Amino acid sequence: MKNNTELSARLRQLRKSAGLSQEQLAEALDISRQAVSKWESGVSNPDIQNIIQLGKLYGISTDAILLGESPASENTDTVPENACTVQGNTDTAPRTAVTALLWTVLGTIIVLVLYLVTNMW
Repeated sequence: MKNNTELSARLRQLRKSAGLSQEQLAEALDISRQAVSKWESGVSNPDIQNIIQLGKLYGISTDAILLGESPASENTDTVPENACTVQGNTDTAPRTAVTALLWTVLGTIIVLVLYLVTNMW
């Protein structure tokens, strides 16, 4: 239960540090404001796709979100090229990230299938 409390506090802190309201964050992620509220109150947790999107939005790694790590190698002064901005055009950034995620998953599946096929004979 402690980890869930830490995650919810971290999610709230990250959102506030980015200067976003729950409504703005929900809009950027294409989810409901209630979902963001549930994450921040510890009632539920974001799924992996939303964690990835949060990382891109905040310009941090998923480890930093999930584990609270703040790697020195991350540069938080710059916004990633495909980061979603609330004030700018948010239409293409989430779709681009989802497309990239889908291609990554597809590539992983193909590699696994090839590995299994080559090791069966």
